[in-house]
Amino acid sequence: MIFLNKFSLLILIVYCTAFEFLSMYDDLPNKTIIVYGVSILVICFLAFLAKRKSSLIVLLLANVLTFAHSFFWVTRVAEFEEKGYYIAPFTPVSLLITVTIVFGLLQIAIYLVTKPTGYKLNLDNK
Repeated sequence: MIFLNKFSLLILIVYCTAFEFLSMYDDLPNKTIIVYGVSILVICFLAFLAKRKSSLIVLLLANVLTFAHSFFWVTRVAEFEEKGYYIAPFTPVSLLITVTIVFGLLQIAIYLVTKPTGYKLNLDNK
């Protein structure tokens, strides 16, 4: 069983925000990608925090939860189906999957370059 501390639960709660859905939902009427940028910043910061204070399992579980939450809302919002021409090469669900993959790749990159808490660089070669 996975032990979740208060910090891990906080990361999971914030991650349950449907970042991909909110980005797509704002992009449709406003035709801007500002919310995508804000979502990328928040998700990268959460990936950084997950490496520093939590674990990879929390990050993976959080990504599954945010995708499920976004998928739920994308399939329920009829506006996406009506405006399908706006995202022409993609269906709303395939755009959600593409955005999720891009966000996931960014998180992997942040997770790989972040040092865990308590990491000490030893420069003495004695």
